[in-house]
Amino acid sequence: MFPLGLLPLPGERIALHIFEPRYQRLFRELEDNELEEFGIVYQTRANPASLERPMLGGIMRLLFATEPAENGARDAVLQCVNLLQTDDVHVPDPSLITMYPFGEVRRHPAWKNWDLPYAIQNELDILSSYWIEQGNREEAAGRPQSLIDAMVRYDFNPAERHQVLFNDDAREIETRFSEIIRFKALIVQQMQLDHDGQFPN
Repeated sequence: MFPLGLLPLPGERIALHIFEPRYQRLFRELEDNELEEFGIVYQTRANPASLERPMLGGIMRLLFATEPAENGARDAVLQCVNLLQTDDVHVPDPSLITMYPFGEVRRHPAWKNWDLPYAIQNELDILSSYWIEQGNREEAAGRPQSLIDAMVRYDFNPAERHQVLFNDDAREIETRFSEIIRFKALIVQQMQLDHDGQFPN
């Protein structure tokens, strides 16, 4: 596993610079097909909630990696294929500099059934119009098809993603998602009013 201040979502691609020896070993094993997947676990001291159990993350597959530099460092492109939960991230003894963290994970495939809540259609229209004005071609081609797609499209940061996903109940997930969408729509409306010369309190 790879603890980071990121919470990847299914379908999302991310780029990483790999420089620590333990993660250089992880990527060698991925390239040699000794591993097919690994987990990026969301952990950051900036958000203490990320350290609570269960810890959340994304199951990743390697798409591309550059040739290693002399010091073993490389760049890689990864794709998230599922969500995960884990109760512990076991960090090896620091003397084992080439051994990466590990742990038991549970896949979380329920995300495939999380539809966009009907109650926030107006807020989604506001965000959609804003993104189209910014030249977002993906938005111009149509709305996100799921809650996960919307979190990626509308720039939910890792803490916001964690706030939504750190729930076992589908209705609670929908509630947290809707709260953040409403806040983002309010920010967009205020930005538009400011641009028009109005200054809301």
